[in-house]
Amino acid sequence: MVEVIPIVGELPDQPQASFTKVLSNTGFLLLWLGQLSCQLADRVFVYVLMVIAYGLTKSNLGVSVPLLAFGLPSLLFGPLAGVYVDKWDRKGILVVTSLVRGALILLIIPLITKSLVLIFLVSFLLYTATQFFAPAETASIPELVKKHDLIVANALFMITWMASSVVGFGLGAPLVNIFGNDGTFIAAAILYFISAGAVALVPLKPREPQSAHKDHSIMEDLLFGVEFIRRNVVVRYSLFKLFVATAAIASISLLAIIYAKEVLNIGAKNFGYLIIAVGLGMFVGMGLLERLQRWLTKGIIVILSFIVSGLTLIFLGSVSELRLALSLIFVLGVGNIFITSSIQTILQQRIPRRIRGRVFGLQNMLVNSAFVFPVIIVGFVADLYGVPATLTTLGWLVALTGVVGVFLPKFRAV
Repeated sequence: MVEVIPIVGELPDQPQASFTKVLSNTGFLLLWLGQLSCQLADRVFVYVLMVIAYGLTKSNLGVSVPLLAFGLPSLLFGPLAGVYVDKWDRKGILVVTSLVRGALILLIIPLITKSLVLIFLVSFLLYTATQFFAPAETASIPELVKKHDLIVANALFMITWMASSVVGFGLGAPLVNIFGNDGTFIAAAILYFISAGAVALVPLKPREPQSAHKDHSIMEDLLFGVEFIRRNVVVRYSLFKLFVATAAIASISLLAIIYAKEVLNIGAKNFGYLIIAVGLGMFVGMGLLERLQRWLTKGIIVILSFIVSGLTLIFLGSVSELRLALSLIFVLGVGNIFITSSIQTILQQRIPRRIRGRVFGLQNMLVNSAFVFPVIIVGFVADLYGVPATLTTLGWLVALTGVVGVFLPKFRAV
């Protein structure tokens, strides 16, 4: 368990995190390369599947099939995969799941024009393998960097996640136009194989010997992780905040096109400028976070970021001037990197190594569910009451989530 720091002023005496130290860590760089390659492959693969699905069905419902194959495995297998991450060698999981995903992409090439059902099944298997990779990767970060450098390492991973999502989907169109569907699939498979090669070189610790309770069933191991979350107020509240933050990000992404078209009057096709503003905010926030965490606890950073982000969303709901809107969205990007990187660091420091896989498997399920269920509700509310009212309501929810943290001393001090 992390030592609780009761006085904020003591923080500058601790070793200072820096991007230079983290980026000079070869093991971390290899894991980071593995993450980047996988994220790009995921996005390029989904883009091509969406194009193919539309060509086969000529309907928006058909386009949703690849997205369903992308999100469903996390809800079905995320927690279970986390149990096996704790039981098996993590480096082996990272390598094998990368190789399996590359092989499955090559397998799908002969099935492209056959059937949407076959495409869904192969995609479902591919993203089921991803459920093992994600918690193994997150659980490995604390083994590669020092405790005081974790917040910087997590910020880099979050920036990569955001950037690869934008770049990956952006690369889809030119890759398909130049190499066709088959060539783009091969490119995605190569990215997975690059990831496998990178993570194979990561110097991770071997799996810890099993305890005397090694005969526990899978369900018992899973429930142990759930019970750990239930009893640890800091971990439980951190996961709740991460769910809210992710749901807010997903909801804003959903509303971005309509906001650009109907509120800012810049046309739906120009909503990408809003995404750029978020990305710039995250990048700047990454540099600010390195300095801010020397003076404030991570809990305080999260609480203040939620409150500021919520107020920013409320203000954004009443804004129709482009420059002001972009400035506010930039602030949201800063707040996002503050929140997600700090929470991820809190979790990594608070969760014992032997159960990290289980907890991060459950986290993976929560994060992916935040991209599905809240978005459906937000879309429904936006249709009824409009985008500005929806942003305002979302802002109040985000701000109140931050205010609640003020009354949790254990979280404030972490």
